[in-house]
Amino acid sequence: MFQKLSARYYLFILTLLLLSCNGNVEQGFEKIPPGLNVTEDLIRAIRPDKDYQYWACIRQGYFHNPNTNTEIITGKGDISYLMNNKFDDPKLGFLYKMWQGYFYIAYVDHNHLKLVTEEAQLIKFIGKIDSIEEALLIADIHNLSVDYTRAIGSSYKKVKNGYEFYLVKFHKCTVRTEPFKVSIDTLGNYKAKSLGFFYDVDDYTCYD
Repeated sequence: MFQKLSARYYLFILTLLLLSCNGNVEQGFEKIPPGLNVTEDLIRAIRPDKDYQYWACIRQGYFHNPNTNTEIITGKGDISYLMNNKFDDPKLGFLYKMWQGYFYIAYVDHNHLKLVTEEAQLIKFIGKIDSIEEALLIADIHNLSVDYTRAIGSSYKKVKNGYEFYLVKFHKCTVRTEPFKVSIDTLGNYKAKSLGFFYDVDDYTCYD
């Protein structure tokens, strides 16, 4: 009797594991449009609610790495006027990418130069998070990306107060991909839950 119950128990657990790993997405989700898995493209789609006369998003290369260059990703107004304002380059940004550098925003508001170096400052600068690109940029800050190879990593749904996504986190050591269910509302509030399994697993490779 005990053996029969034990066998049924393990069969039940195995069924749950298979269901959790089937890679299906809920009804109502559709494919994320192509080209939204590149940080710079998401930044170029920023549309602040406030009409700032001058602003620019800058990728700052790491000072200790001569192979990373500083680059103006996008902006508005006379960028040379903005950059001629004397300010010290910040030592951190609202988002960083390994081997590439970190991103920050410089802007002029009521004749005062201000910097965006944190997620909360970025949300305040943008205002309402009302586009898929702006929502995905918030997800990118939390190291979640679009994986176009699978629906479980590249699906979205527009909801009443924001967006819901299926996105992934790429682990580099050891190499594996972890899918997440994500929600980001128009205020920039972020929630994510791991779906509890990995795919594209390579237990023998590290890229860190």
